[in-house]
Amino acid sequence: MYTRVVTSTGKRSLKKLSIQVRQTLIKESRILETNPMAGEKLSGSLNFLYSFHFKYKNVDYRCAYTIQEDKKLIEIHFADVRENFYQKLRRIFR
Repeated sequence: MYTRVVTSTGKRSLKKLSIQVRQTLIKESRILETNPMAGEKLSGSLNFLYSFHFKYKNVDYRCAYTIQEDKKLIEIHFADVRENFYQKLRRIFR
């Protein structure tokens, strides 16, 4: 069983989302506690991250996270709507 934590950049991005979207993210991402590979591994310069996809009211959202196998930890770094998600993510991890 893994533990989910939110980094400081993740907290800033989550604050910008509505409370309903945050609750949906928390509910939907519970699957990561038992199956951390449920997200999609990213490629290119972001190959150390995973992307978890979920929907709220027919809008696609993404959540970027890393897995620390040794500590059984999932760190959520960023969450936002799918539109321009990867460009914003690249700006964070320059």
